[in-house]
Amino acid sequence: THLYEGDGFEVNEPLATKMEAQPHDAKPFELLNAQYRYYDYEFERYWHFFQVFGRMAYNPKTPSDVWDKEFTRHFGAKAGPLVETALHKASWILPRIITSSYPYSSFPTTRGWAEKQRLGDLPSFAKAEGSDIRQFANFDEEAQILLEKGETAKILPSTTSRWFAKVSSDINNLVAKAKTAAGKNAGKEFHSTITDLNILSNLALYHSRRISAAVSYRLFERSQDINALDAAIEYESSAVEAWRQMVIAAGDVYTNDLMMGVRVADLCGHWKDELVLLEKGLTKLDEKKRSFKATGTVTSAPKYASIPSIDYDKLFQVSNHPVTSPSVGKPNTIAVKVISQAGLKWVRLRYRSVNQEEDYKTMPMVTTGEKDMYQAVVPADQVNPKFDFMYFVEVMDKNSRGKIYPDVNLETPYRVVKLER
Repeated sequence: THLYEGDGFEVNEPLATKMEAQPHDAKPFELLNAQYRYYDYEFERYWHFFQVFGRMAYNPKTPSDVWDKEFTRHFGAKAGPLVETALHKASWILPRIITSSYPYSSFPTTRGWAEKQRLGDLPSFAKAEGSDIRQFANFDEEAQILLEKGETAKILPSTTSRWFAKVSSDINNLVAKAKTAAGKNAGKEFHSTITDLNILSNLALYHSRRISAAVSYRLFERSQDINALDAAIEYESSAVEAWRQMVIAAGDVYTNDLMMGVRVADLCGHWKDELVLLEKGLTKLDEKKRSFKATGTVTSAPKYASIPSIDYDKLFQVSNHPVTSPSVGKPNTIAVKVISQAGLKWVRLRYRSVNQEEDYKTMPMVTTGEKDMYQAVVPADQVNPKFDFMYFVEVMDKNSRGKIYPDVNLETPYRVVKLER
């Protein structure tokens, strides 16, 4: 928010698109059915969002007890901290869906609704690229790597699949503990919040499983190996089951027609409507299998499976030496220290101006003679004086395991260098 001395930022509040694209004389719908309402106005459901937005925007160092106390007040001394932890963990799910696997055509607010959209039938979903194409490999990239023994430092879909599964499990455990802690004192707000957590947990599980289906489908399309199509159908079936559990979790808490935008873009309706379409899509996949005839050369495809958990912090230790006195019209030197357990295969600098219209350029980073130190010198003519400069570093070890620094799971995944003009 402070790029180019920005003074502030804006947000789209919850329900910002409620009734968008509906007839002007249409009656606004009630979000929750009558028996589950516990508020006078719907915005009151999102007290924590507005609290965090207001307090953190005013002072990023606001102590957490400001909202800790509110969770205790709303849900009790025992259940409150558990609900708070579950919500904070669940808040990572939607951003990860959008950055890693959401079709970019659905990225605008008036076309996308990650909480409720199934994102099309599997063949369409499998073609998707996320909104962050430099941090996250898409489904086809991983399929190509598996078939051709390639490598990338990007976060693979298989890694993201495991991440979604882990977050889903963590939320389920917290929800179970919160229910026990709340006991007979659980009120309507608690029930509504737990409903949302269960929906998000199953949404994460859906994406965990559908990622596997999408990579398997891309393996099938690249190889023409019907076994990969079998795997895709199996994974898609399990993804549909996760969506079915989401419909069960939503129950009758929400109204049947959530009018949040253009109906033809699946921005209205209910999760159960999407389930009907998912089941039809699964039937189409079965029909495709029965009628399939390979065209061209058939290649044996490896069976896709979510990769085992890897502690990349142990594989790589990366530290950055900040750029000092960067100037317009002069070369800029980027230096990093990289330690790798398996030994380094390569280190690369990705860089561009702070201008979204530019793509990243790539430059190899070479040893400096100092132990574990690598550097790249960006020529002056590749630094646009109109903009500041940004970069990140990709590393690959000799076992073809890669990582991007800075780590998107821990911090902003790039460095911005403010040029001296």
